[in-house]
Amino acid sequence: MAMQGNYHDTGYKELFSYPELVRELIEGFAPPEVAAMMDFATLKDHSGNYITPLFNEKIEDKVWSVEVSWDGVKRPVYLYLLMEFQSTVDHSLPIRLLHYVACFYDHLIKTQVTTAYQGMPPIFPVVIYNGSARWTAQEDIYRMIRPKPPDFLRSYQPHLRYYLVNQSAYSTEQLAERSTPLSGIFEVEQASKDVGAMQAAVDRLVASIRAHPDKERLDKVITRWLKRHLKRLGP
Repeated sequence: MAMQGNYHDTGYKELFSYPELVRELIEGFAPPEVAAMMDFATLKDHSGNYITPLFNEKIEDKVWSVEVSWDGVKRPVYLYLLMEFQSTVDHSLPIRLLHYVACFYDHLIKTQVTTAYQGMPPIFPVVIYNGSARWTAQEDIYRMIRPKPPDFLRSYQPHLRYYLVNQSAYSTEQLAERSTPLSGIFEVEQASKDVGAMQAAVDRLVASIRAHPDKERLDKVITRWLKRHLKRLGP
């Protein structure tokens, strides 16, 4: 697929190839009741090229499955992580996301993970946004339908809501309280325009990596990300 002009490779796709950082995303930034249901030891990467070229873009996404307990039974739920790091807010995102999820369900059928008769597993779509502009895209495709449909049409309209992790919505203090490598990465992103704040954020990031039980694995991938991030910032 061709790249959009305002797309840049953030390195986040590699970061979220590590189950430790996927877990930190859900535990640190998703609703606590969501994380409480998940058995993170069962995280399994399902990422691949599922998307048909409906949109002329380069996609940064990751797909993981995780077992979730409800009604006394463990069942798989798919985490669809979409990294939205464009320079402006893309108001078509709900349409794109509906397409991505449909393509992924089609992939599950084609690979015989399930059948249309057996039904589709639930998906938890998460959009990660690091832009400075206020997020103004609708969080459910249904809200894009205007004017509001009359009663007899409402039940026939598409619905797909995503959970937004907006990095700029968290203060430095809130990120420091979480004290995880992922919150440290978010803090470094926020501090990019201030050398002193950047140094303090990097120091906290290093400390959180050293305290992590998987520090050797995370140190390598986060160091690669940090070098790429600093190079992108320039002088």
